[in-house]
Amino acid sequence: MLEYFVTFINGGLCVLDMSVSLSDFQAFKSMGVSLILPAAGSSVRFLESLGGAFQIKKQWWPLEGMPLLEKVCRDFQGMACFTQIFLVVSHPVEQIYLQQRFGDSLVSVILGGKTRQQSVQNALDLVDTPLVMVSDVARFCLDYPVLHNLFSAMHEQVLDCVAPSLPASDTLIYQDNQVLDRDGVRCVQTPQLCRTAVLKKAYATGVFSDESSAILSLGAKVAYIPGSTHLNKLTYAHDLPPQQQVSSHSFGLGFDVHGFEPSKVMKIGGVQIDSKDSQQQGFRAHSDGDVLLHALMDALLGVIKGGDIGMYYSDENPAYAGMDSALMLQNIYGLVQNLGHVVVGVDATLFAQIPKIAPYRTAICQNLAKLLKIQPHQINLKATTTEGLGFIGRKEGVGAQVLVQTSILAPTQAR
Repeated sequence: MLEYFVTFINGGLCVLDMSVSLSDFQAFKSMGVSLILPAAGSSVRFLESLGGAFQIKKQWWPLEGMPLLEKVCRDFQGMACFTQIFLVVSHPVEQIYLQQRFGDSLVSVILGGKTRQQSVQNALDLVDTPLVMVSDVARFCLDYPVLHNLFSAMHEQVLDCVAPSLPASDTLIYQDNQVLDRDGVRCVQTPQLCRTAVLKKAYATGVFSDESSAILSLGAKVAYIPGSTHLNKLTYAHDLPPQQQVSSHSFGLGFDVHGFEPSKVMKIGGVQIDSKDSQQQGFRAHSDGDVLLHALMDALLGVIKGGDIGMYYSDENPAYAGMDSALMLQNIYGLVQNLGHVVVGVDATLFAQIPKIAPYRTAICQNLAKLLKIQPHQINLKATTTEGLGFIGRKEGVGAQVLVQTSILAPTQAR
């Protein structure tokens, strides 16, 4: 393999051509290529490098008005040469949010595993094209000449995998202090283009850090083309590109109502209401029916243009029967935080003839503050009756309206 590697790199097959344009990739569409974008990592080193100021995973960092992983996916979409695109994320809420962002396009957002390889394999199980490209979302700058050379190499040569690589520029030593000859070492990058059947076979044999090493383990034909520093991986905060500060605040509005149901526990804002105050009634709902938390979640989704909670927690899914709304809120707010937002203010109104809210106001505000990781003084809770009018006035249910204000991450400050 080393002889083939050297011939391939030095043979002039893949000279970078800076005149490559997006339209040039359409010629490769007939090759039958799927794309896998792993984006389910935990970003431990990146989060540590932020110094605790912002807990946003690197794949969700705001870039050009959208999360980094969405930006990368849309850039690949623009090449118009892929039969399928699989974007792999870590949580069902992320999956639903991104799928509605992409709509019914050729992008499928799926759940990953605990490791990169497991995430890739989850997508690989769905691939039905002869070729598959795998590209880490953390390599967020697409280098079109390198991509063009990957396709050209696979089209013109009999290969099982082709990947970009760069020579090592630093001195390398083993842990036992032996110096490694860096002239014989290459730093392998993604994207990597592989024969689907070969990659599936290779991944079934062990654990690997990338696709080319997996396929090399089979003794299959792997070649490396010149890579690019544009493809360097986002690992630490200082790897981010310079950005303009984004607007400082955003707002979302949510509204919800629930009717009463006898012999159920009533929760409002995550606080249990005494049965004598609720007249031994709870809320008629698929989950626990916490009307205030439901309105808050819809307000948060309004901030990120993320639809409504019914898209994430359908009342037709038995898995969510009786679900604690505080857990639902935790997941929804986690998504909002992923997108760079932090709640700085909540203004809520409860419409209720019963129960009386005043005895619970302080406890509700304190619990909302705990759930949102803010201070109670950042929450305003109002309550009103409807003067006996409508279903609320007839003591048949409760309504809630919530306005939420968020502060949006300013990337230049975070760095």
